[in-house]
Formats: sequence, structure tokens, C-alpha cells
Amino acid sequence: MYDLKGKVAIVTGAGRKLGIGRAIALRLAREAADVAVADICREFEEFPDYGLGQWEGLKSTADEVSALGVRGLPLKVDVTDSQQVDEMVAQTMDAFGRIDILVNNAGGVVGPMAVLWLEEAAWNKTLAINATGTFLCSQRVARTMIARREGGKIINIASILAKGRRPALAAYCAAKAGVVAFTRVLALELAAAGIQVNAVCPGVVDTDLERWGWELEAKFRGVPYDQVSSEKIEEIPLGRLEQPDDVANLVAFLASSQSDYMTGQAINIDGGIVMH
Repeated sequence: MYDLKGKVAIVTGAGRKLGIGRAIALRLAREAADVAVADICREFEEFPDYGLGQWEGLKSTADEVSALGVRGLPLKVDVTDSQQVDEMVAQTMDAFGRIDILVNNAGGVVGPMAVLWLEEAAWNKTLAINATGTFLCSQRVARTMIARREGGKIINIASILAKGRRPALAAYCAAKAGVVAFTRVLALELAAAGIQVNAVCPGVVDTDLERWGWELEAKFRGVPYDQVSSEKIEEIPLGRLEQPDDVANLVAFLASSQSDYMTGQAINIDGGIVMH
């Protein structure tokens, strides 16, 4: 549907088997793009209960990309560390010679808690992963795009919670709202260079992290897990959980030339939960 032959993409946060990053990487590969997939591949020492993408999953995603007849490259990176982001960009350039598409998918929520009891470290870590990581990766990749003078696509994975609210997720909501605001400013600044910058706002996506969040909510509220999951589905007008491929399909469009006249947008893809 969207021919990305000859294009090179970086997709961060792609180390989970059931995750948006993997689905995006494979969707872009099916459109003939070479794809560097990145993830932190370690646990947070200060938050041991928060599961992260691991090397085995990341390598598996890269192998699946390569099996589609294009090149896959797995890279370890902490997107909150500017030196590691520089290394990710350099390794991608060394391997492929160019970067045309950046998908800032790395994100998550650490230590969710009501604001009155939210740890400062959890607040800082959540903002760092989502907002600072998006900034660092966008800045470094945009510099390579500008130097090549052939334009490019930067796609930031935000959330409908950037436009909404949920108890115990103040840091995540604030971080994703920051990603949307950052998207608009960066789109304005890079427009003259032919680089389009857009954000995607998924809803309730069936991923490992979403299910982990339901477990926490069930414990927090003192109700069964099945009750929480049923309530989430009932909130969706289209009547089903969003799948990672639903997000990936929109990202493929934004990565293609068919979206060349779109920039600075925060597009909802949530089954109708937010309608504006």
C-alpha cells in the first residue's frame, strides 16, 4: 500500500513481543523499509517491578524484519541518555547510510500512583522516558535529515491520555501532553526542511504494558482483573481492544509520501473514545 523501498527507519521501544514497537517495525518492513529497532534491554534498578523490552525480544523483532527481505538492525539504547542516542544514530548511519523515518515509540509509566503519594523519582523517570526521550531522538535524527536535504518523517507515539485523564497516571498524562506540544513546535521548526512531524494518539491497546496497568488498577481498586478489563472494552465505541497493528497501519501512512501535506497533527486512533 505504501512503498517505502530505499527508506530507512528507526523504531524505538521495539523489544516486546506484544508491543506497538514490534508491530510498527514489521509494518514498515512490509513496505520495504530497512528498520533499526531499539530498546533499553535492561531493567530499572530503582523500579524492579516495571518490565522492559529485553535483548531477546529486540533481536527477534530484527530477525523478523530481515525475514521480510529487508535489513533489520537491533540496537540497545536508553533514550533518556544523550550519548546512547548519539550512538544509536551513528550505528544506524554506519549500517544504512541514511535515516528517513523516526518513530519515537519508547515510552511507559513508572510507579503509577495518586498524586498525593507519587514518588518524585517515578514522576521524573516517566517524564524522562516519554518526553525527554522523544526530544533527544528527534533532535539527533533531525540533524541527519537536514544535512541530507531530502526531508523526512518523525512520528511520535503519544496517547489519548495526552488529551484526557486517568487516576494514578498524572505523570504519564503530563508527559504525553508534552509530547503532543513538542510535536507541534518541532513540526513548525522543521517544515522548511521538508520534514513532517506528527503524533499518534492510541487508546486502549492490547499490549503487555496495558495488561500490567490493568493488574495495578485492579489491585488499587480492590476489584477483580476481569472487571477492569471488561470496563475498558465497554468504554470503546467500536467494541474491541485496539491491536498494535491498528497503530502500525497509521504509522505506515504517516511514514509514506501520501502524508506529505500533514504536519503538526496529533491523530487519535482509539476506537472512538476521544472524538475530536
